[in-house]
Amino acid sequence: MVSIIIPIYNAEKYLEKCLKSILNQKYKDYEVIAVNDGSIDKSYEIICDYQQENPNIFKVYTQENKGQSCARNLAMKYAKGEYVTFLDSDDYIKEDYLEVLVSAAEKNQSDMVCSGEVRIDENGKIVSKIRYKLDKKGNCTLRRLNFSGKIYKKAFLEKNNIAFAEGKVYEDNPFNMMAFALAKNLVVIDYIGYYQIVHMGSTTTKKIQTDKLPFDEIEKAVRYVKDNKSKVNDYELFEYTVFSFFTYFLFKANKQHYYFDIEGRKSDKEVVYKICDYMKMLIYNFFPDYKKNRYVKKMKGKGVSSVQKVGVFFFIKLIESNNLKKFIKVYYRY
Repeated sequence: MVSIIIPIYNAEKYLEKCLKSILNQKYKDYEVIAVNDGSIDKSYEIICDYQQENPNIFKVYTQENKGQSCARNLAMKYAKGEYVTFLDSDDYIKEDYLEVLVSAAEKNQSDMVCSGEVRIDENGKIVSKIRYKLDKKGNCTLRRLNFSGKIYKKAFLEKNNIAFAEGKVYEDNPFNMMAFALAKNLVVIDYIGYYQIVHMGSTTTKKIQTDKLPFDEIEKAVRYVKDNKSKVNDYELFEYTVFSFFTYFLFKANKQHYYFDIEGRKSDKEVVYKICDYMKMLIYNFFPDYKKNRYVKKMKGKGVSSVQKVGVFFFIKLIESNNLKKFIKVYYRY
Protein backbone atom coordinates (compact mmCIF):
# COMPACT_ATOMS: atom_id res chain seq x y z
CA MET A 1 0.00 0.00 0.00
CA VAL A 2 1.02 3.59 -0.69
CA SER A 3 0.30 6.42 1.73
CA ILE A 4 -0.27 9.67 -0.17
CA ILE A 5 0.47 12.56 2.18
CA ILE A 6 -1.12 15.95 1.48
CA PRO A 7 -0.73 19.09 3.63
CA ILE A 8 -3.64 21.47 3.00
CA TYR A 9 -3.67 25.20 3.57
CA ASN A 10 -6.15 27.54 1.85
CA ALA A 11 -6.18 25.49 -1.34
CA GLU A 12 -9.89 25.58 -2.22
CA LYS A 13 -9.08 26.80 -5.74
CA TYR A 14 -6.94 23.74 -6.57
CA LEU A 15 -7.86 20.99 -4.10
CA GLU A 16 -10.60 19.20 -6.02
CA LYS A 17 -8.41 18.70 -9.08
CA CYS A 18 -5.71 17.32 -6.81
CA LEU A 19 -8.09 14.86 -5.10
CA LYS A 20 -9.76 13.76 -8.34
CA SER A 21 -6.35 12.94 -9.81
CA ILE A 22 -5.82 10.57 -6.87
CA LEU A 23 -9.18 8.85 -7.26
CA ASN A 24 -8.44 8.36 -10.97
CA GLN A 25 -5.30 6.33 -10.26
CA LYS A 26 -5.03 2.96 -12.01
CA TYR A 27 -3.18 1.64 -8.98
CA LYS A 28 -5.79 1.21 -6.26
CA ASP A 29 -3.89 0.07 -3.16
CA TYR A 30 -3.42 3.42 -1.47
CA GLU A 31 -4.61 5.64 1.35
CA VAL A 32 -4.68 9.43 1.57
CA ILE A 33 -3.42 11.12 4.74
CA ALA A 34 -4.59 14.74 4.55
CA VAL A 35 -3.64 17.30 7.19
CA ASN A 36 -5.61 20.53 7.27
CA ASP A 37 -3.04 23.09 8.37
CA GLY A 38 -5.37 25.72 9.82
CA SER A 39 -7.11 26.66 6.56
CA ILE A 40 -9.51 29.59 6.75
CA ASP A 41 -11.16 29.00 3.36
CA LYS A 42 -13.33 26.01 2.30
CA SER A 43 -10.44 23.53 2.02
CA TYR A 44 -11.42 21.64 5.17
CA GLU A 45 -15.03 21.28 4.01
CA ILE A 46 -13.87 19.98 0.62
CA ILE A 47 -11.56 17.32 2.04
CA CYS A 48 -14.22 16.25 4.56
CA ASP A 49 -16.73 15.78 1.71
CA TYR A 50 -14.26 13.47 -0.04
CA GLN A 51 -13.70 11.58 3.19
CA GLN A 52 -17.43 11.01 3.67
CA GLU A 53 -17.72 9.68 0.11
CA ASN A 54 -14.56 7.54 0.39
CA PRO A 55 -14.09 6.69 4.09
CA ASN A 56 -11.77 3.76 3.37
CA ILE A 57 -9.37 5.95 1.41
CA PHE A 58 -9.24 9.37 3.06
CA LYS A 59 -8.02 10.03 6.57
CA VAL A 60 -8.24 13.68 7.63
CA TYR A 61 -6.41 15.34 10.49
CA THR A 62 -6.31 18.98 11.45
CA GLN A 63 -3.88 21.25 13.27
CA GLU A 64 -3.27 24.92 13.90
CA ASN A 65 -1.34 26.60 11.11
CA LYS A 66 2.21 25.31 11.62
CA GLY A 67 3.38 24.94 8.03
CA GLN A 68 3.46 22.18 5.45
CA SER A 69 6.56 20.48 6.88
CA CYS A 70 4.90 20.00 10.26
CA ALA A 71 1.78 18.72 8.50
CA ARG A 72 3.79 16.18 6.47
CA ASN A 73 5.69 14.99 9.54
CA LEU A 74 2.42 14.59 11.44
CA ALA A 75 0.91 12.59 8.57
CA MET A 76 3.92 10.24 8.59
CA LYS A 77 2.94 9.15 12.10
CA TYR A 78 -0.45 7.94 10.84
CA ALA A 79 0.67 6.49 7.49
CA LYS A 80 0.24 2.72 7.22
CA GLY A 81 1.55 2.17 3.72
CA GLU A 82 4.77 0.36 2.88
CA TYR A 83 5.52 3.32 0.63
CA VAL A 84 4.87 7.03 1.06
CA THR A 85 4.66 9.78 -1.52
CA PHE A 86 4.01 13.49 -1.05
CA LEU A 87 1.60 15.66 -3.00
CA ASP A 88 0.89 19.35 -2.49
CA SER A 89 -2.78 20.33 -2.43
CA ASP A 90 -2.42 22.63 -5.45
CA ASP A 91 -0.73 19.95 -7.59
CA TYR A 92 -2.04 16.82 -9.31
CA ILE A 93 -0.77 13.52 -10.73
CA LYS A 94 -1.18 11.52 -13.92
CA GLU A 95 -3.46 8.46 -13.73
CA ASP A 96 -0.57 5.98 -14.00
CA TYR A 97 1.66 7.82 -11.52
CA LEU A 98 1.41 5.38 -8.60
CA GLU A 99 1.42 2.37 -10.92
CA VAL A 100 4.71 3.39 -12.56
CA LEU A 101 6.51 4.35 -9.35
CA VAL A 102 5.38 1.35 -7.30
CA SER A 103 6.26 -1.01 -10.16
CA ALA A 104 9.79 0.40 -10.33
CA ALA A 105 10.18 0.18 -6.56
CA GLU A 106 8.96 -3.42 -6.36
CA LYS A 107 10.97 -4.59 -9.33
CA ASN A 108 14.22 -3.27 -7.85
CA GLN A 109 13.43 -3.58 -4.12
CA SER A 110 14.16 0.13 -3.89
CA ASP A 111 14.09 2.45 -0.90
CA MET A 112 13.38 5.35 -3.26
CA VAL A 113 12.21 5.92 -6.82
CA CYS A 114 12.71 9.29 -8.48
CA SER A 115 10.88 10.61 -11.54
CA GLY A 116 10.38 14.02 -13.14
CA GLU A 117 7.71 16.68 -13.07
CA VAL A 118 6.01 19.31 -15.20
CA ARG A 119 5.57 22.83 -13.88
CA ILE A 120 2.59 24.68 -15.31
CA ASP A 121 0.94 28.00 -14.62
CA GLU A 122 -2.70 28.46 -13.71
CA ASN A 123 -3.66 28.65 -17.38
CA GLY A 124 -2.14 25.25 -18.11
CA LYS A 125 0.92 26.63 -19.91
CA ILE A 126 4.09 24.61 -19.37
CA VAL A 127 6.68 26.67 -17.52
CA SER A 128 9.41 24.04 -17.25
CA LYS A 129 10.08 20.32 -17.07
CA ILE A 130 12.38 18.25 -14.93
CA ARG A 131 13.29 15.09 -16.83
CA TYR A 132 15.86 12.56 -15.71
CA LYS A 133 17.83 11.41 -18.75
CA LEU A 134 19.57 8.08 -18.22
CA ASP A 135 22.73 6.62 -19.71
CA LYS A 136 22.86 3.14 -21.23
CA LYS A 137 23.25 1.58 -17.78
CA GLY A 138 20.23 3.45 -16.41
CA ASN A 139 22.31 5.87 -14.37
CA CYS A 140 21.68 9.59 -13.94
CA THR A 141 23.80 12.25 -12.22
CA LEU A 142 21.01 14.78 -11.82
CA ARG A 143 19.56 15.05 -8.31
CA ARG A 144 16.73 17.51 -7.79
CA LEU A 145 16.04 17.87 -4.08
CA ASN A 146 12.31 18.56 -4.19
CA PHE A 147 9.79 15.89 -3.15
CA SER A 148 7.80 15.95 -6.42
CA GLY A 149 7.78 12.77 -8.48
CA LYS A 150 9.27 10.58 -5.77
CA ILE A 151 8.19 7.59 -3.71
CA TYR A 152 9.92 6.22 -0.60
CA LYS A 153 9.82 3.14 1.56
CA LYS A 154 8.40 4.29 4.86
CA ALA A 155 10.68 2.00 6.87
CA PHE A 156 13.74 3.53 5.15
CA LEU A 157 12.71 7.07 6.13
CA GLU A 158 12.00 6.02 9.71
CA LYS A 159 15.24 4.07 10.08
CA ASN A 160 17.31 7.10 9.11
CA ASN A 161 15.11 9.69 10.87
CA ILE A 162 14.51 11.52 7.60
CA ALA A 163 11.91 14.24 8.16
CA PHE A 164 11.01 17.68 6.84
CA ALA A 165 12.57 20.80 8.36
CA GLU A 166 9.73 22.47 10.25
CA GLY A 167 9.17 26.19 10.05
CA LYS A 168 11.57 26.58 7.11
CA VAL A 169 11.53 27.10 3.34
CA TYR A 170 13.39 24.69 1.03
CA GLU A 171 12.43 22.16 3.68
CA ASP A 172 12.59 19.22 1.28
CA ASN A 173 16.25 19.86 0.39
CA PRO A 174 17.91 18.33 3.49
CA PHE A 175 15.24 15.60 3.38
CA ASN A 176 16.29 14.50 -0.10
CA MET A 177 20.01 15.09 0.44
CA MET A 178 19.77 12.23 2.91
CA ALA A 179 17.32 10.13 0.91
CA PHE A 180 19.28 10.23 -2.36
CA ALA A 181 22.54 9.40 -0.60
CA LEU A 182 21.31 6.57 1.62
CA ALA A 183 18.57 4.86 -0.41
CA LYS A 184 19.31 1.24 -1.17
CA ASN A 185 18.77 0.30 -4.83
CA LEU A 186 17.83 3.87 -5.75
CA VAL A 187 15.99 3.97 -9.07
CA VAL A 188 15.76 7.04 -11.30
CA ILE A 189 13.28 6.75 -14.18
CA ASP A 190 12.69 8.78 -17.32
CA TYR A 191 9.02 9.39 -16.59
CA ILE A 192 6.91 12.45 -15.80
CA GLY A 193 3.60 12.11 -13.98
CA TYR A 194 3.63 14.90 -11.39
CA TYR A 195 2.17 18.31 -12.29
CA GLN A 196 3.14 21.27 -10.14
CA ILE A 197 1.03 24.41 -10.36
CA VAL A 198 3.17 27.53 -9.99
CA HIS A 199 1.36 30.66 -8.87
CA MET A 200 1.95 33.87 -6.96
CA GLY A 201 0.72 32.41 -3.68
CA SER A 202 3.45 29.76 -3.50
CA THR A 203 6.18 29.89 -0.87
CA THR A 204 9.04 30.39 -3.31
CA THR A 205 7.59 33.66 -4.64
CA LYS A 206 8.38 35.29 -1.31
CA LYS A 207 11.57 37.07 -0.40
CA ILE A 208 14.14 34.84 1.31
CA GLN A 209 14.87 35.38 4.99
CA THR A 210 17.90 33.69 6.49
CA ASP A 211 16.02 32.57 9.61
CA LYS A 212 13.70 30.59 7.32
CA LEU A 213 16.50 28.73 5.54
CA PRO A 214 17.22 25.20 6.83
CA PHE A 215 20.88 25.84 7.73
CA ASP A 216 20.89 23.56 10.79
CA GLU A 217 18.95 20.83 9.01
CA ILE A 218 21.30 20.82 6.00
CA GLU A 219 24.32 20.60 8.27
CA LYS A 220 22.66 17.78 10.21
CA ALA A 221 21.87 15.94 6.97
CA VAL A 222 25.42 16.30 5.66
CA ARG A 223 26.88 15.16 8.99
CA TYR A 224 24.58 12.12 9.10
CA VAL A 225 25.46 11.05 5.56
CA LYS A 226 29.18 11.51 6.25
CA ASP A 227 28.89 9.46 9.46
CA ASN A 228 27.18 6.72 7.43
CA LYS A 229 29.53 6.96 4.47
CA SER A 230 29.82 3.17 4.20
CA LYS A 231 26.13 3.02 3.21
CA VAL A 232 26.49 5.60 0.42
CA ASN A 233 26.90 4.15 -3.07
CA ASP A 234 28.66 7.21 -4.50
CA TYR A 235 29.85 9.72 -1.91
CA GLU A 236 31.33 12.03 -4.55
CA LEU A 237 27.91 12.22 -6.20
CA PHE A 238 26.38 13.19 -2.84
CA GLU A 239 29.08 15.84 -2.48
CA TYR A 240 28.39 17.09 -6.01
CA THR A 241 24.66 17.21 -5.27
CA VAL A 242 25.29 19.52 -2.31
CA PHE A 243 27.55 21.75 -4.45
CA SER A 244 24.94 21.81 -7.19
CA PHE A 245 22.20 22.85 -4.77
CA PHE A 246 24.32 25.70 -3.42
CA THR A 247 25.13 26.84 -6.96
CA TYR A 248 21.51 26.86 -8.07
CA PHE A 249 20.31 28.51 -4.88
CA LEU A 250 22.85 31.30 -4.88
CA PHE A 251 23.06 32.07 -8.60
CA LYS A 252 19.44 31.49 -9.55
CA ALA A 253 16.75 30.77 -6.96
CA ASN A 254 17.77 33.38 -4.41
CA LYS A 255 18.50 36.12 -6.93
CA GLN A 256 15.30 35.98 -8.93
CA HIS A 257 12.24 33.85 -9.07
CA TYR A 258 12.33 31.12 -11.69
CA TYR A 259 8.75 31.56 -12.86
CA PHE A 260 7.75 35.19 -12.31
CA ASP A 261 9.33 38.61 -12.57
CA ILE A 262 8.70 39.79 -9.01
CA GLU A 263 9.52 43.27 -7.79
CA GLY A 264 11.77 43.13 -4.74
CA ARG A 265 12.27 39.34 -4.86
CA LYS A 266 16.08 39.66 -4.74
CA SER A 267 17.57 39.18 -1.27
CA ASP A 268 19.36 41.90 0.68
CA LYS A 269 23.15 41.99 0.42
CA GLU A 270 23.62 41.06 4.08
CA VAL A 271 21.42 38.00 3.63
CA VAL A 272 23.41 36.86 0.62
CA TYR A 273 26.72 37.31 2.42
CA LYS A 274 25.47 35.21 5.32
CA ILE A 275 24.56 32.45 2.87
CA CYS A 276 28.04 32.66 1.31
CA ASP A 277 29.69 32.31 4.73
CA TYR A 278 27.51 29.32 5.55
CA MET A 279 28.30 27.57 2.27
CA LYS A 280 32.03 28.10 2.70
CA MET A 281 31.92 26.79 6.27
CA LEU A 282 29.99 23.69 5.27
CA ILE A 283 32.30 22.83 2.38
CA TYR A 284 35.51 23.37 4.36
CA ASN A 285 34.25 21.45 7.40
CA PHE A 286 32.61 18.49 5.69
CA PHE A 287 34.13 18.23 2.21
CA PRO A 288 37.86 18.87 2.64
CA ASP A 289 38.66 17.04 -0.62
CA TYR A 290 36.18 19.06 -2.65
CA LYS A 291 38.82 20.03 -5.25
CA LYS A 292 39.28 16.36 -6.19
CA ASN A 293 35.60 15.64 -6.87
CA ARG A 294 35.50 13.90 -10.25
CA TYR A 295 32.10 15.32 -11.19
CA VAL A 296 33.39 18.86 -10.70
CA LYS A 297 36.77 18.34 -12.36
CA LYS A 298 35.52 16.53 -15.46
CA MET A 299 32.26 18.47 -15.75
CA LYS A 300 30.50 15.27 -16.76
CA GLY A 301 27.25 13.74 -15.63
CA LYS A 302 24.19 12.37 -17.41
CA GLY A 303 21.11 14.53 -17.09
CA VAL A 304 22.93 17.60 -15.78
CA SER A 305 22.74 20.62 -18.09
CA SER A 306 25.90 22.23 -19.41
CA VAL A 307 24.98 25.45 -17.61
CA GLN A 308 24.72 23.60 -14.32
CA LYS A 309 28.05 21.80 -14.83
CA VAL A 310 29.85 25.04 -15.61
CA GLY A 311 28.06 26.78 -12.73
CA VAL A 312 29.20 24.19 -10.18
CA PHE A 313 32.76 24.31 -11.51
CA PHE A 314 32.75 28.11 -11.29
CA PHE A 315 31.24 28.05 -7.79
CA ILE A 316 33.98 25.73 -6.54
CA LYS A 317 36.66 27.94 -8.10
CA LEU A 318 35.20 30.98 -6.32
CA ILE A 319 35.27 29.11 -3.01
CA GLU A 320 38.82 27.92 -3.65
CA SER A 321 40.11 31.42 -4.52
CA ASN A 322 38.17 33.06 -1.68
CA ASN A 323 36.38 35.29 -4.19
CA LEU A 324 32.79 34.17 -3.73
CA LYS A 325 31.64 37.29 -1.88
CA LYS A 326 33.44 39.59 -4.30
CA PHE A 327 31.74 37.99 -7.26
CA ILE A 328 28.34 37.94 -5.56
CA LYS A 329 28.64 41.64 -4.73
CA VAL A 330 28.88 42.41 -8.45
CA TYR A 331 26.49 39.66 -9.60
CA TYR A 332 23.64 40.73 -7.32
CA ARG A 333 24.00 44.34 -8.39
CA TYR A 334 22.46 43.53 -11.80
